[in-house]
Amino acid sequence: MTQEPPDPAGDLLPGAWGHSFEEDHDGVAVYRPAGFAFPRARGRDGLELHPDGTFLDVDAGPGDAGRARSGSWETAERDRLRLRGPAGERTLRIVHLSPERLELGPGDA
Repeated sequence: MTQEPPDPAGDLLPGAWGHSFEEDHDGVAVYRPAGFAFPRARGRDGLELHPDGTFLDVDAGPGDAGRARSGSWETAERDRLRLRGPAGERTLRIVHLSPERLELGPGDA
């Protein structure tokens, strides 16, 4: 029986990621870890991916009063991030992942 190699995304994904929209490119959304020195902005969306498979989708919202929606997450096909929440399910492609940067693109690419 062959054992699957460890999933590197599963180790690096959990944490709080702020959307660094200034760095978005070619339809890819760029996220930076909590504590990153972001430029000043009127609100910043983000994702909080918890090790137990739950997540919060944080929306800056009107007046910079953040709103969070919860759901579950998992990796799929080693380069996909599947999010399930009240608005349904969406799959994103993990374009780049390191401790300093997460890039997510459309899941159908």
